[in-house]
Amino acid sequence: MNSLVINTVLDNAEKAVARVTIDWEIPIPFAVTMQEESAYPLQALPAILQKTVSDYQQYGQQPISLIACGALANVSLACQSLANVARDHYLISPVSLYFIVLASSGERKSASDNLFSQAARNWQEKVRSQRLPMVNAAKVLHRAWKMQCEELTYRLRSGSFSEDYADSREELEELMMHEPEIPLLPTLYFEDVTQEALAHSLAHGWPSASLWSDEAGIIIGSQSMQSNPTRFVALLNRLWDAKLFTTHRKTSDNFVLKNRRLTLNLLSQPILMQQLLGQSQHIARQSGFLPRCLLAYPKSLMGTRLYQEPNDSLSCFSAYHERITACLSQSEELGIKGCINLPTLVLSPQAKQKWIQFFNHMESGLADNGPWVTLKDFVSKAAENSARLAALFHLFEGKVGDISAEHIESAIEIVRWHMQETRRLLATESSQGEVQDAQRLLNWLMMKDRYTISVREIQRLSPLRDKSRINKAIDILMDHHVIRETTQGNKTILEMNPHCSQ
Repeated sequence: MNSLVINTVLDNAEKAVARVTIDWEIPIPFAVTMQEESAYPLQALPAILQKTVSDYQQYGQQPISLIACGALANVSLACQSLANVARDHYLISPVSLYFIVLASSGERKSASDNLFSQAARNWQEKVRSQRLPMVNAAKVLHRAWKMQCEELTYRLRSGSFSEDYADSREELEELMMHEPEIPLLPTLYFEDVTQEALAHSLAHGWPSASLWSDEAGIIIGSQSMQSNPTRFVALLNRLWDAKLFTTHRKTSDNFVLKNRRLTLNLLSQPILMQQLLGQSQHIARQSGFLPRCLLAYPKSLMGTRLYQEPNDSLSCFSAYHERITACLSQSEELGIKGCINLPTLVLSPQAKQKWIQFFNHMESGLADNGPWVTLKDFVSKAAENSARLAALFHLFEGKVGDISAEHIESAIEIVRWHMQETRRLLATESSQGEVQDAQRLLNWLMMKDRYTISVREIQRLSPLRDKSRINKAIDILMDHHVIRETTQGNKTILEMNPHCSQ
């Protein structure tokens, strides 16, 4: 008898649940969707670059934008010590560029990098081997000079009242004015490097270099970036601007970075961008570091890259390597004073008009509901990056005179593409955070076994505290049929979908 009653009660309960759930749609799983990448404007690259990137892609089968960014980063490295670029009489900047490309492990980043950096690395090794005997001889002279200085200093200290004190002092002053200069050995690529080591190397060594890694986790996850990200990004920002950067050290003398140039080319796994954006309250973006960078997130081609034999088309690299080498060779006379007395490239009247149109177009997009309203910091650097890129095209092609309208138009097209990539990428990052909030709120509701609750209770008791984040999380839960609004008497409450408990 008791068993029959229990079965009847359970049967009625199941029917009641069924009747309740009939009124509900099945919850939609949370998912963050990313807009499709627009086609990279390959046609905007100068002819040599365009052909080299295109022909290599047919063999290597990496995403076009990944290859193009690496090629342009090498152009920036080769040309950054040759000139500055002026947008007007007051807005004068270096031509260096910063790139961050997001790509998963296995996208053949290293293979592309090895080919496109080959000319610069060969030039570096050639110059270093040629200069090494001169450097060794200069070090001997410098050591002898230092010993003379030490001897005169000792004589002055020990015989301050001797007859030859004045002569010794004059001799030391004269000697100090003629310190033998040790020729610099070029070091173009830094990878596994701390902020202190990078600053020291640029201050005391070759003044034009690059921070270059096909595994950016080495840099983003480095001790310097983790322990003091503000200091590291401040250095990178100063180098992009070519402004003074003073390093204060406890264990040795302070030094100043002046007239130095740096190119940045980081190929990062997507998860590291989340780490960079989340680091120290978004310091990478708020400091202006990320807005200085040209970002790209190419669609993976893994699974489609059937083997291709290399063919004669890769001979196009000879023209690319020749231009890279020619540009680097113009910087052979760089010394410890850095990139000084550089010519300033200006835009031709037609190019200036094109640049102004782009500047104004980007600025207009910052108005309410404009396409760039969420990227104000990136927009502030877009026009400058276009001028820098146009100057690089001018230098790479060996042009003389003012920067042409053709070069500025091409540069604008590429920078506009990177801005679209930035908007696509950061919109996804924002959506991921909102979905995480929604999931966190749902977990809390289920843990508390709360199937009806008021918004006020959520604001007061839930793990989310910010009102706007709570409202967005509630909207997402409603859009995914997880909760819905209903009324109990005069109260509006939220009701959870019974399917969520099944």
